[in-house]
Order: sequence, then C-alpha cells, then structure tokens
Amino acid sequence: MNYNITWTPAVIEEWLKVAALVDKSLPPVRPSRVLGQKWDIVREWYELLWDTDASDVKSHMQPTNEQVSMWEEVVLRWFRLIDNSTDKKIVWLRACGVSWVKIGKKVHLSRQSVALHYKNAIDDLAKKVGILYTKISKNLRS
Repeated sequence: MNYNITWTPAVIEEWLKVAALVDKSLPPVRPSRVLGQKWDIVREWYELLWDTDASDVKSHMQPTNEQVSMWEEVVLRWFRLIDNSTDKKIVWLRACGVSWVKIGKKVHLSRQSVALHYKNAIDDLAKKVGILYTKISKNLRS
C-alpha cells in the first residue's frame, strides 16, 4: 500500500465511498442457522445501518483486490479513529449515499447538524489518518 498519499477530506470521502460499494458487494458474514431459529443474527454494527428497502439490494460489482484492501483499511483501521459512535454512523451512511434528511431521522438530528457532524468527522479523520500513515511510513523506513 502506498502510504505517501496526501490525506485530504476529499481523498477520505473517496475511500469511504469505495469501501461502501465493496461492502455492498461482499456476501454477508453470518453463522449457520440453528434449527428452528427464525431470525438472523447480526454480527457487525455497520450491518444495522443498511435500510431494508429496494435501494439496498446487493451490488453486482466484482471488487478488485485493491478495493477490498481499501475496504479493510477503512473498516478495520479508520473507524476506530472516530471517537463518537453517532459520527461513525453518519460517516458510513453518507458514504453509502444516504441523504442528509434520512441520516438525520436515523440519528435524531437536523440535516444541518448532520452535515456539520459529517464535515467535522471527515476533517478530524483526515488529520488522524495522515498522522497514522506518517508513523507507519517512518517505521517502514527505519
């Protein structure tokens, strides 16, 4: 992975959108059903964020290895850097293409507040990711 990228909010948003597309195309990770069980067990917090309407049908995209690596970086590393769980939901839902109004209804905020939370979370994430990958590249050089 190239750690010499300048991590701007625009680059962060682009990676988040790719991660959301890849996440839609991956098969669900679920345990095998227990005999007589009538409900699905949800294992990951971001699985709860998907709406059940027709727009959330699984994508037919075939992600490349690079796109899956981007998904892993975003989901496994970047989301730990966001402190507030509401901000995590807002960032992920926006990456999935959900409108400000729908996000606001899910997190019980106005659309203006949601947009402000999103902007602050993306700016903060860009700074933290830049610091994270600067440390990683210094460790790789030494």
